[in-house]
Amino acid sequence: MIPTLVRRLAQPAKEAAIKSTQASNFPQTKKVWPPNFKELSHQQQLRFEKKYKRRVSRANYSPRWDKGVKYAQLATITAALIWLLFYSEFEWWGQKYKPSEEIRRRAQYLFGVMDPDKRYERRKDMVEPVSASSATSDSKESPSK
Repeated sequence: MIPTLVRRLAQPAKEAAIKSTQASNFPQTKKVWPPNFKELSHQQQLRFEKKYKRRVSRANYSPRWDKGVKYAQLATITAALIWLLFYSEFEWWGQKYKPSEEIRRRAQYLFGVMDPDKRYERRKDMVEPVSASSATSDSKESPSK
């Protein structure tokens, strides 16, 4: 391995694929860019500005980047609103105020469905259940009728 490395280091460098004269000797362009705006009329200046803006917008257009930025904005705004509604504390006129206490309580108990204060209340649209004592007394009375 070392003899190969020494042999390769001793070899002269390969010639460049493009000689420096060929690389710097491009054919001359027909128009000079950017043009001298002092020599152009107002209409030509506007035309060049439009062309430049269009080229810049096309060169910088990247839909994946735009989509990522939109998702990042959405996540940031959503996180800020969640923090504001659920975890913020304010002090107004010397009193501590949590705008989130009511929301937290309702969210904690699934918006009142599983609230411990209302756990044993019956819904108004539900039919009253038959109790066990009335079911046994009904079964005793029905055969005698």
